[in-house]
Order: sequence, then C-alpha cells, then structure tokens
Amino acid sequence: MSMIGARILAWYKSNGRLMLPWRVVRNPYATLVSEFMLQQTQVDRVTPKFDAFMKAYPDIFALARAGRGDIIRQWVGLGYNSRAVRLHAVAQRITSDFAGRIPEDEATLRSLPGIGPYTARAIMAFGYNHTVCATDTNIARIIHRLFFGLEIPPKVKWATVDARAQELVPSGKAHDFNGALMDFGSTICTARKPACKGCPLAGDCIAAPIDHGLLQEARKDIAGKNKPRIPFEQSARFARGRIVDRLRALPAGSSISLLDLQADIEPVLHPVLRGDILGIVEALQDDGLIRVDDRKTVALV
Repeated sequence: MSMIGARILAWYKSNGRLMLPWRVVRNPYATLVSEFMLQQTQVDRVTPKFDAFMKAYPDIFALARAGRGDIIRQWVGLGYNSRAVRLHAVAQRITSDFAGRIPEDEATLRSLPGIGPYTARAIMAFGYNHTVCATDTNIARIIHRLFFGLEIPPKVKWATVDARAQELVPSGKAHDFNGALMDFGSTICTARKPACKGCPLAGDCIAAPIDHGLLQEARKDIAGKNKPRIPFEQSARFARGRIVDRLRALPAGSSISLLDLQADIEPVLHPVLRGDILGIVEALQDDGLIRVDDRKTVALV
C-alpha cells in the first residue's frame, strides 16, 4: 500500500462517516439505491430517505415488483424524480436478465439504464470491494491537487487524473478508500476553502499550501466566462417538481384533470413558466413519470 493510501485510510478511520447506512450494510443493492439517491442530493437529506426506502423495498425483487407510482411517492424529498424511474428500470432489468444478481463488471453495469462510469465503479467498489476508484468531481480535485497542482485551470485531462486515482486504490480496501476520498473532499480538500493546515496529505501535495485568495480569483475568472445561470424558480426543473408533488399528494390510484392541475400549479410558478405547463406535462409523460389519459386527466404512473 502506498503512503498516501495508508494516510488517507488512517484519517478515514478517525474522521470518516463510517456509519452512513449504505456503508454499514456493504452490499450491492444498498449501494445501487444509495448511489441513485445521492446523485445531486446531499447526504443529510438522503440518510432518512434511504432507511425508509430500504424498509419499503428490502431487496431488488421487491423494488422490481413495485409500482412505479409507489416508488415516486417514496422518493418524495429527494428531488430529480426521474432518478426513481431509472432505478426502477434498472431493478427490472437486473431481475429479468440477471436473476436478481447485480452485475459486478463495468461494461455490464454501464449497459443498464441510468448507470454511467461513476455509478458502475461505485457499485464495484462499495458493493463488491473490487479494486477500482469511483472518480467523481471531488475525488478528481484531490488527485489533481496532489499530483498536478491547483485544478483551476486544469493542468491535465480527466483521463490522466482518473488513471492516477486507479493506481492509488489499495488492494482489498476499495470500499474504505473510496469512502475516505469522498469524505476527505467534502471536509478537508474542499473546492473553495481547503484545510491545508493539518492535512495528512499536505507533505505529498503539489498544490499545498493553497492560497485561498488565488483560488477564489481563479474560480471567479472561470465563473465569469460561463453564461449566467437561470434562477431555480424559473427553471423547468422547478415546475416539474411542483407538478410531481401535486400528483404525489393525491391518493394512490387517483388522478386530476389537466385543467385543475394547471389551476393548482400556476400560482406557484414564475410568470415565465406559466405558459409552458402543457409542454412540461408532456415532457414528464415522455420521461415515464406521469400519465395523461384520453380524458385529459393526469396521474403518476
């Protein structure tokens, strides 16, 4: 094991979030569910929802058998409801094509709906303890700073950073090592205010100690070159969430007329969105989240 691997694992043992429920369970199904939940949703929001979801659907067969509408209702509070649809589709594929056993090789995992390279490697590392690194943005930032310097602007391509990350994974320790890097990136080697003082990797890090002023200026420069972001309340995603929430509040099996849905939703939407409700409803239907029947009544799938 490299010195970097040994130091990060020692740090994790004392400071990591070892008791997160999906880390305690250590099985591929728990990893699959947690990874879909954690996509763009904070750990503190996911933890109670994960426990409730696992009680409702304790294994992949239960999840595959469940109605999609029930899963969307269980997903309340997590946002990005299309993830629930993709997770359900994955469960159905795994039960039909793999007899309920979650694949453990990257190519097969990536052939499943909604699973890309990161999620595939996360399942391999956390679910099966295979010696791979599930390189995400946070891990890439740590590796870039350690071996190539400050990541803004990037000095090397993502593939180079990822290859170096794979080299660091200690054999037989992938579960803990990936968890350690993720926690390290969220508490020590953060994007905006890295805590270089006292960092166990500072002596090995090309970027350390990072000048916070220089880092902030670099981030501002990059942000200034990007297009202005649309406020969330003016985004289609905000409207999609409000529509799904309204349908989720209906009793199971119930529906609402499209006109009544519009009347309920329009008051909470920004004026720029009010003329787009029908288009947003159509998009939600195309994504498999809701259904609109011939009578123009709307319900969760």
